[in-house]
Amino acid sequence: MTIQNTKQWFEAAVPEPTGQNTAIQAGCHLEEVAEMLQAMNGCSYFRKDRDAAIDALTFLADGLKCGMYSVATASATEYLDALCDQIVTAVGCAHMEGMDIQGALDEVNRSNFSKFVNGKPVFDENGKIKKGPDYKEPELKRFTL
Repeated sequence: MTIQNTKQWFEAAVPEPTGQNTAIQAGCHLEEVAEMLQAMNGCSYFRKDRDAAIDALTFLADGLKCGMYSVATASATEYLDALCDQIVTAVGCAHMEGMDIQGALDEVNRSNFSKFVNGKPVFDENGKIKKGPDYKEPELKRFTL
């Protein structure tokens, strides 16, 4: 049900996605990958490569979100497969760390719906959904070890 709740949020926020919406969402996705890398301290030899990867991902994410780049897929099936694999591997990463990914995603969904104002999304100048005045950050600590 949690993925369905996430999908409902997107359907409410962007009922008829455009190519620009696709690029913005891909940019947001890469931004989250960069944040994951930032959270991974790793060994000291990893930090230089990690920082370079974060810089590259951030540059690409920013370009997608501001309209400098667009998303074109060679194969919708391969693109969908990659997205599904990312969901599966994300669940696996949380499992390996003993985290409650289901509970955490429910909490993130609650937080995301708090971005809306009078049930409607508010967008920034680039078309990204921004946090409304009643936004409440997700409280995720209880879902970690």
